[in-house]
Order: sequence, then structure tokens, then C-alpha cells
Amino acid sequence: LCGHSAFPHLRVLEATARAGGRIRSERSFGGVVEVGAHWIHGPSRGNPVFQLAAEYGLLGEKELSEENQLVETGGHVGLPSVSYASSGARVSLQLVAEMATLFYGLIDQTREFLHAAETPVPSVGEYLKKEIGQHVTGWTEDEETRKLKLAVLNSFFNLECCVSGTHSMDLVALAPFGEYTVLPGLDCTFSKGYQGLTNCMVASLPEDTVVFEKPVKTIHWNGSFREAAFPGETFPVSVECEDGDRFPVHHVIVTVPLGLSTFSVGSLLGLSPSSWRLCRMKKYFCVSRKCSGE
Repeated sequence: LCGHSAFPHLRVLEATARAGGRIRSERSFGGVVEVGAHWIHGPSRGNPVFQLAAEYGLLGEKELSEENQLVETGGHVGLPSVSYASSGARVSLQLVAEMATLFYGLIDQTREFLHAAETPVPSVGEYLKKEIGQHVTGWTEDEETRKLKLAVLNSFFNLECCVSGTHSMDLVALAPFGEYTVLPGLDCTFSKGYQGLTNCMVASLPEDTVVFEKPVKTIHWNGSFREAAFPGETFPVSVECEDGDRFPVHHVIVTVPLGLSTFSVGSLLGLSPSSWRLCRMKKYFCVSRKCSGE
């Protein structure tokens, strides 16, 4: 947007004192510790994050190699080189690999319901547990081995929750799960910290584009607001911050943090509780509608 002639006065209001949100790298422990995002998933030419990291010189020779970019992982995280049970005993790699084959085989099956008229169960989690339950009935090992297998499968469940960005796979709908596009490339990290990416992005913007420590209180729509710096011009939207500052604007893009309650979103957009409930009932995506200039 900064490079587009139609937006000569762009401002980004950042609620905190730093850019990056959930991307945060700490160096106070004698090395780089990623508090938020850890790696680039699917680092290849079709991945804009990878392209930016390469452009800013943040990746090593191995990560940038053609060989690394062409590896097809199927979207599945690689197996650990060693695994331990809660007792401290080492778990057989063969057993871990066997459970990984079962789990990721079922994950691949879930994508087959993308264009199906109906699904056997509503969520990915329910489907996986149903199918795993059928496999368990055919296990002939002793009770301890069966428990260990289930524990390993539970670890894969937790890992898939991280990949899918959810607290539970029961919250992930089965029908559209296959829409997720898996890019090739072995996942790679930033040797000097993921935050280097957002630091470079902010540094590339014109000065004063990002205004820090400006949490937004509410957005006033469909008005006729004025700005001293632009005499004679009126603006349809006014963004009000918690410190009382107001920014009259023509267009607004709202980015809502994950985990923000739906009522908080409605309040931010200046909607009454009844209006917000009506929007939800009619399945309007209010943020998108407002941003498009309604």
C-alpha cells in the first residue's frame, strides 16, 4: 500500500510498543529464543514469507538451495530423532514411525471430503478418533505397548493442533480441511531470530508510517469527519484510540488478534450488541464488509 499512489497518507496503528505481534525473538538467555513463531512452513517460491526472508538476506545457503525448496513433505512435520516416555524410557523409533504412518495416513484421508456432499462426522478430530478406534481393536500387543502407542498418537494430535492453529482438532471442520494448500520445502528457521523479518519490514516503510502504542478503542463509521492537516476535506471514518487521539480516514483495514471475543470485535467496530448479533445470525463478516468501504 505504501508503494501505491492511491494511498499517499498510510498509517498503521500498532497497539504495543513493538511490531510483529506473535513474532518475537528474545536474546536475553545467551542465544536466540523464539517466544512466538518458530519456522517458515513450506519455504519455497510460492511462499511470500520465504520470499521476503530471502530478499532481506535472513536465510542461509542451505535454506535457499533449490534442493531444499523442492522437498515434498506433504505438510507433515518430520519425526523426532529420539523420543522418551514420561517414565524416562526411550521409545522405539519403529513404534513412533508406525504411529506416524497411521496418523498422517488418516490426515491425508480427511482431505478427500473437500467436495463431498456430506461428511461422516463434523470435525477432523472426531474423524481421526473414530478411525483410530477401529485400528486399536486390531492391536494384539500387551496393554503397556497399546498405551504407549496411544500416547504417541496423542502427541501427534497435539502437534497437529499446533500446525492447524487450534486448541483441539474437534474445532476444525472436516469438510473444508482439504482446502489447505501444502507448499513444498523443508521447514527452516532464522539463525538470528524470526523477529528480524518484521524488523526489516518496518525499516523498509516510510518514516512515521507505523504509530506505536496506539490501541484502538472504537471505529466511527458513516460520518463526516475533518482533519486540520487537510482543510476542506471530509472523511467517512474516524478511528478513536484509547488515549483520546482520533484519526479521520477514508479507508480502514482492521486486523483482529486471535482469541479476541466476538463481542469485543463488534464493540471495536462501533456496533450495538443487537446489530452485532444480527450480523452474526446472517453470517456477515463485518470486518471485511466495513473494510471494503461500506
